[in-house]
Formats: sequence, structure tokens, C-alpha cells
Amino acid sequence: MIIKVTIGSWRFTFSMAPITKIVGANSLLPDGNHILMWDFDASDFWTVHDTLLEVQQVYKLPNIYITETSPKTGFHAWCFKKVSWRKLVEILAYTKGVDWNYFKYGIYRGQMTLRVSDKCGRKIQPAKILKSREPEDVTIHDLRSWTEYETLADGKESKKIEVKLFAKEEC
Repeated sequence: MIIKVTIGSWRFTFSMAPITKIVGANSLLPDGNHILMWDFDASDFWTVHDTLLEVQQVYKLPNIYITETSPKTGFHAWCFKKVSWRKLVEILAYTKGVDWNYFKYGIYRGQMTLRVSDKCGRKIQPAKILKSREPEDVTIHDLRSWTEYETLADGKESKKIEVKLFAKEEC
């Protein structure tokens, strides 16, 4: 729930929402480079599959591992290729359908983060490996940056309430 109260030329905003704690892996590697990781929400499997195949071919990437995070609509993808921050951002920006909040907040924080733990009883399931002849140059053991964070619990819609008292426009 989001409550906005405007008194004169001041706005006060309060939010309340059910959350859940989860664990995520960060893209940042110890040497300052990153691994490639993608988050897709509200996308079907074949759209994600075809999009990542194109990205894999354009950027000559090694195997891409697709996992299902939400039945039929949520997917993560991992590619164990070491890239610079600029190259990671370029590839994600090129990828159609990447979750906008994932991209935006990753840019803000200087690293991408993907959930690796269960969320509200949903387990991450392997979906497909997009095979490639290009060699991987990073392993899962090179991931050294993990974080516990809070996210909105599943299926909770937010209500909004706005109250204006003595509101007036000022510049």
C-alpha cells in the first residue's frame, strides 16, 4: 500500500508491502569484470529462447543456461563469459525483453543480481542450455559476490491512497 499525503506544498509518502527475503548472485567478479546474466519477467519460454539465441550469435557467446523462475512467465539466463561492465550493459541493452527494473537497478548499483534461492515456495528449475562452440572463461566457482535482499512477496497488489490538504501549486 502506498499512502501519499500532501499538505500545502509538502508531500509525505508512506509505503507498506509484504516482503520476502531471498539470496542473489551478483555479476561482479573479483577482478572487476562481470559475468553475463539476464532476467525476463512476463515472457514466454520461446520468446526468451529465440532472443538469447540471437544475442549468443551476434556477440559470439559460449553456452547460455536458461532457468525458469516462475511457471511459464519468468526466466533467468546465465552465460559464463567474462566481460567488462560496459560490454555487459551493451549486451543487456541489446537483448529484447529484459526486465526493465532489473536493468535499471543493476545500472544504478554497478552490478546485476539474480535470485538463486526459492521465492514464496517457487524453486528455480533448469529450462534449457543454448549450446555454443565458444569456450566459457568463468565458472560458477568464480562468483564471489552474493547478497541477501528483500523483494515483494508474490501475488500482492499494491493499493494507492492519496490525500491533499491545502494543496497549492508552487514553483
